Amino acid sequence: MRLSVAAAVAGLCASSHAFSDSSPFILFSTAKLSKPISQDQLQSSSKVVESTKQLLSSCPTNRYLFISQPNLNAAHLSSEAAVPKLSDSLSHAASSYSVAEVAGELDVKSIAAYVRATCELPHSAVDVIELLPVPSSAVESEKTLKRNDDEIGLVLEQYKSSADDSYTVIYAGGPRTEKPQTYTAEFTDSGAGHTELKRQLHDVKGVRRQEKSDKNLPLFEKYQYFTPGIFMGLIALIILMSILYAGISALASLQVSYGAFDKDMGPAAQKKQQ
Repeated sequence: MRLSVAAAVAGLCASSHAFSDSSPFILFSTAKLSKPISQDQLQSSSKVVESTKQLLSSCPTNRYLFISQPNLNAAHLSSEAAVPKLSDSLSHAASSYSVAEVAGELDVKSIAAYVRATCELPHSAVDVIELLPVPSSAVESEKTLKRNDDEIGLVLEQYKSSADDSYTVIYAGGPRTEKPQTYTAEFTDSGAGHTELKRQLHDVKGVRRQEKSDKNLPLFEKYQYFTPGIFMGLIALIILMSILYAGISALASLQVSYGAFDKDMGPAAQKKQQ
């Protein structure tokens, strides 16, 4: 299961721009390891952990080095010059296993605890190193990777100088301390045009949401039956009806005797009698 340095390190750049929030994973050992469960270059962190535990379940070496590199992505390992000491050790390994894109946070400490418990090794036989986070700046990231690579080289030199020279190294991206860079649209015109566009889009979305919500409203809430004009008309009608009622009531209250309509008792008859 031995892979060349180009396949394990430089080859990680093949999909380095696919997922900016993923990280690479490299395992190499001085022992011959079995074939991993999956060799896909895009895997979840849980699947990579499962494959790693399967490879190390037989306790192939006497020492183990777990390296956590926060903010690491595949683009950082696009060339052997980025981590020369790690690349040199990888080129002399008997077997290796790498994944370019690991989705999700991979905790190397959990794998270290598994190896320590399964192989019943002393604490000194399992080393866990958490390196300085890789900055987002290209220049600073190169310097940090070089500094961290020197630290890894010192530990690997101690392993190589030991009597048995039997070790396994796991190099993985640790927890992110910086958010991955995302694309932000830039407009050549003034900011007022961009603001107006956002306002119009907001208005259109608001109208669409209002139309959808209106479809589910009850009949009397969906339509407005009594507008202010109708209310004013009703008030005017009530006032007119009140005036009309008062007039009719006044006319109805007038009382005229029936004698006023009698010929003998009328005003003309009384004048003749005089």
